[in-house]
Amino acid sequence: MASTENSQPDTTGFHVSPEDCFLTFKLDLRPYQEKAIEELVGNLNRGQDAALNLPTGTGKTIVFLSIANAAINLGYRVAILVATNQIIGQIQAKYLPMFNMKVLPVVIKGIENYDCALTGEGADYGFCTPEQKTICTSNNQECDVLRVNNEFENARFVITNYHKFISLKLEHKFDLIIIDDSHGFENALDDKFQNRIAYYQLDGLFKRHDQEGGIIADFTGAFLDYFDDAFNSVPTDTYVESMRVPNDIVKHIADIYGCDEVQSEIRKLNDLDRSICRDACYFVKCCQNTSVNVFYIQKDHYDLEDRQEASLIARKSRPFQINVIKGKFRNSRIIFASATIGDVVTHANHCTFKGYTVETISVVPKVQPDEVKNWFSGLKILETYDFPQNTDDQIEKAAETALGILRITQGKTLLLFKSYRDQKRAQNVLNRLINRKITFIDDSFESETVQKYVEQADIIMASASSRLWEGIDIRDLKLEIIFSLPFIRPPVYLEKNDGFQFTKRKMLIRLQQGIGRLIRNQDDKGICVILDKRLEKYKGSKDFAEAYREKIEPVSLDELVEKLKLLEKSK
Repeated sequence: MASTENSQPDTTGFHVSPEDCFLTFKLDLRPYQEKAIEELVGNLNRGQDAALNLPTGTGKTIVFLSIANAAINLGYRVAILVATNQIIGQIQAKYLPMFNMKVLPVVIKGIENYDCALTGEGADYGFCTPEQKTICTSNNQECDVLRVNNEFENARFVITNYHKFISLKLEHKFDLIIIDDSHGFENALDDKFQNRIAYYQLDGLFKRHDQEGGIIADFTGAFLDYFDDAFNSVPTDTYVESMRVPNDIVKHIADIYGCDEVQSEIRKLNDLDRSICRDACYFVKCCQNTSVNVFYIQKDHYDLEDRQEASLIARKSRPFQINVIKGKFRNSRIIFASATIGDVVTHANHCTFKGYTVETISVVPKVQPDEVKNWFSGLKILETYDFPQNTDDQIEKAAETALGILRITQGKTLLLFKSYRDQKRAQNVLNRLINRKITFIDDSFESETVQKYVEQADIIMASASSRLWEGIDIRDLKLEIIFSLPFIRPPVYLEKNDGFQFTKRKMLIRLQQGIGRLIRNQDDKGICVILDKRLEKYKGSKDFAEAYREKIEPVSLDELVEKLKLLEKSK
């Protein structure tokens, strides 16, 4: 089939030859990259989807761009989905110049990245309404939001972020969709279809605005009152972590005065307050639309009386989610690209709802090449097999252990916690006893903000649910201390018996994502310390890669500091 700009796609189905892919890349592909391309297009040409499973830094992007470029040249329509705008920029600046591009990609971002033709300022979700778009159109004003939406529908080659892809309507399907860092796409679906408001976020917002008064304080104060009612609605005499919010409380939240007025003040706020206000206003709007939303109150798994750790959740119904996602993917061929695929059937079904089986999707490469097997030669994972579990002072003990480690090591360090609560407790200990700058990351930070902060950070603290895992690149990371395995709370919509299997898989994926941030290039060296002896129970899972399992060295707490001193000297 000729590789020309005007050629039409094979109407009998998707077909791209490996040679078409090889010719698009200006440089020489590595042998294992050529093999991966051959295996991937073999699956796609047979009408199957595939998962590209290679460590970060081994050239996944080059592999899938070779296939994308060849498909575009053959007349197919292709979309590449990535976690963040930074990754879009990286693909544009670093990777696209390596290819012979006949069709350049159209880059589509969220509306906040474009200027509003009416206001002259950045477009905003709270202001960019259908009515305003109609005004722009009727006045022949060029609306960048409408322009990129149209390009999403018609362009041959699109690169966009997860959230934009999920948000936009799609009439003209893509022939090939590539999901980069596809483990993050699962998280993006939860973000898109579920709005979570934590009590501590609203409480902090209220306290920051209460003294000066005004609409932000009034709106947030009223919201907190109904949050209290929802919190008190959960029985305290038996163990209940989450339940549906009573209908009368949902109605009260829907009727809170000031949502529109708050949105008019959002532009004046700092990034943190703006993010919380947007989430709060969106939650109120969800309460006004009970036909497609279900509402929950969730308490802290470890302390049911801790109001600060409670969350209100508005979640789109399961049928609504399935209809939206199936409408995006339809019968497109899909490549899932990730360093942490795990159980590929479960992962792919969580991303697309397409009903994969072991016969309809496979992992590439089938056999890991030697270059990939040796990728983690500079990685050390120290598993403390005797760290105490389920004790009252577990976090304090872990913080003291981390303190000893931080005093004998140098370089950028990541501290990972299972919950925001543990993260705050450890921060209180470390702030008093160590003279190093600590960057604290929580759920209120947008991905772009997280990326900016970690680039300048010395010590980074984050919990399992933070945005740190959405394609964030922590350059020059030398040491990671995992205070406990990064379990998240089971989703409120899952039956109790299904919750553990879900959270175990998510935990192992997040654990590997964290560990993998130490090794971004083949020559990188890094040390991961795990202060949780439970890893022994889970590391044999098919969701935990053999490459990491082989690097685990059990050590006792008494041996840990001396072992780290030796490793520091050997750098």
